[in-house]
Amino acid sequence: MSKHGLLATTLTLTLLLLAATACGSGDEDNGGPAGPPPPGAPPPGSLSLRVAAGGDNVPDRYTSDLWVHGSRAYTGTWGGSAREGNAGDALKIWSLNGTGAPSLEDSIVVPDIFTVSDVEVSADGHVLMFSAELGAGAGLYLYDLSEPSGPAALDRVLVPNGLHTATFGEIDGRRYAFTARNPPEPALEIFDVTDPADIEPVATVPIPPQYGIHDTYVRDGLAFVFAWNTGVIIYDVGNGIRGGSPTGPVEVSRVVTDGGATKHPAVHNGWWFHNPVTREARYLFVGQEGPGIVGVQASGDIHVVDVSDLANPREVARFSLPGAGAHNFWMDEARQVLYAAYYNGGVVALDVSGTLGGDLEDRLIDRIEPGGAGDTYTWGVMLANGSLYASDMLSGLWQIAVE
Repeated sequence: MSKHGLLATTLTLTLLLLAATACGSGDEDNGGPAGPPPPGAPPPGSLSLRVAAGGDNVPDRYTSDLWVHGSRAYTGTWGGSAREGNAGDALKIWSLNGTGAPSLEDSIVVPDIFTVSDVEVSADGHVLMFSAELGAGAGLYLYDLSEPSGPAALDRVLVPNGLHTATFGEIDGRRYAFTARNPPEPALEIFDVTDPADIEPVATVPIPPQYGIHDTYVRDGLAFVFAWNTGVIIYDVGNGIRGGSPTGPVEVSRVVTDGGATKHPAVHNGWWFHNPVTREARYLFVGQEGPGIVGVQASGDIHVVDVSDLANPREVARFSLPGAGAHNFWMDEARQVLYAAYYNGGVVALDVSGTLGGDLEDRLIDRIEPGGAGDTYTWGVMLANGSLYASDMLSGLWQIAVE
């Protein structure tokens, strides 16, 4: 989530230009809004967050992105600064027991990289994908998950300066990886990974170098590109609204969210909310990553963009957490709750039901710092198997109960 400038020499600049977003990029479905929530689903405001298990389990490296599938979880590592003398060259493999508690099972150490920046498992559970930055081995990696505890390498593509994020998208019966190529020539790079043993590049879309592209969210044949100070750019990659495809993306529109106190939009990540109650796909939640220092401080808000008219998106609301900064998202769409990793602020749960506008301060349901004060700097969150999982740069992988 990841959620950057690769030449930064201080933690402040590294965080500003190198954090990740892998969360939030989705290929949940390509067939429109989900069905209604299950009968008796509790209202959004009734939940609370509690640490259930995990934590303080990756002392050798800083933890980055996460993905949970079935009884396994996979987490990346960040190497903008060494920890215990180690770079972020490892993918951690976790076993989840019957209650969902994680325990470290194995690691894959990848030569010649310094950050595993984004992690995702295909919807069918067959393929593990991660992006890598910094070093001669930077690029896109695919692994076979026939044995989930021991992923086997399938193919890789080396990309100079690396890829910051990578997102699966299932379009017209084929599987693609939508990736964010780092500066100095930032671009949306699209690969056909239908045959995961033979990665095929199919499109390159240059992005203005105002840092560049940070993350991509793919749904319903649309790719939402989060392009830092250029804002959000929406592409038709198979939706039909502009005749675009994965091999020929066509821009639909763009919007620049407000910079607020940080003075720059710093558009980092997002999630296009398909509300099963209203049956609307009205809101795009956008994360802003402002300046910060790893483990110490962060800044940046959550911005809400009304995309009911995709040709004319407009910002309508914002959530701020004073003294902390937004990073990657996950949504419980049935329950109409947005979960946000908030760096030193931990994990935030927001009620996003109904109509959204203005200051969303009163929509805060609960917040938790899984590692406690001084040991919390949460990178990403993911809802899976009835639990919320959080990857924390300082304190590792946590299982959080949603009650």
